[in-house]
Amino acid sequence: MMRTKPLLAVALLAIGYPSFAVAQERLPADWEQKVSSVVKEPERARKVAEAGRKYEATWQASLDAMKKAQAEVKAAFRSQTSSVGDRQLSLSLLRDDRRKASLAAVDALLGVRYLMPKQEWKELWPQGFFTLVGPAPVLPGRIQTALPSVVSDPARLKQAEGVAATLAAAVKKNETARKKATGDFTKLLERYESRRDDFIDLVNALEESQMKSDNAVVGAAGDLQKVLSPEEWTALTNLLATVP
Repeated sequence: MMRTKPLLAVALLAIGYPSFAVAQERLPADWEQKVSSVVKEPERARKVAEAGRKYEATWQASLDAMKKAQAEVKAAFRSQTSSVGDRQLSLSLLRDDRRKASLAAVDALLGVRYLMPKQEWKELWPQGFFTLVGPAPVLPGRIQTALPSVVSDPARLKQAEGVAATLAAAVKKNETARKKATGDFTKLLERYESRRDDFIDLVNALEESQMKSDNAVVGAAGDLQKVLSPEEWTALTNLLATVP
């Protein structure tokens, strides 16, 4: 029996949007001292420092939740007995967890902001703290490079390369949208005037876009699997197993 979208689809899905909540840096080691140097009233400084630590704890809890959700998605895609519905449900739950994690971190961060005026807020955070950076996707190019060594029949190789090109285009579109969304989110985090509703609108739009991207990537991966024989598919996934 042919394996159903295992490593390839999982790796491609991992290229998708990370949780905004888990892409940020930890607080500086001298956080309490930094707060005291910016917030001169001792009691308010204490509250700001505590709120910052609460934000950091929420960040860690979000990271743990996302790791668990991603593991469940991988398990669903690797299982030979899981149905299309099972896999789609696992993706839906991942997106829901990602949304909850992002908004939980936003709420915790706003809890810090509510305690201080704009000038203190700008002075408190290290430069670039809210810059969200993710790895560039490398898997589509690896697929296109690997196919000639996997498929010996010229006609099917041409067909497989066409599907791989479609797959690469889907991932590129996904990555372009992700970069724009993370840039917009960074600006919201940095801007003192940002409202919670601004974050909700962006996260909701992101998750709707991600659902479409997930379906496009998974569909293209499935099309490629149909073109390849079981042996070729296994050879391809083995070659891609070293993709970071």
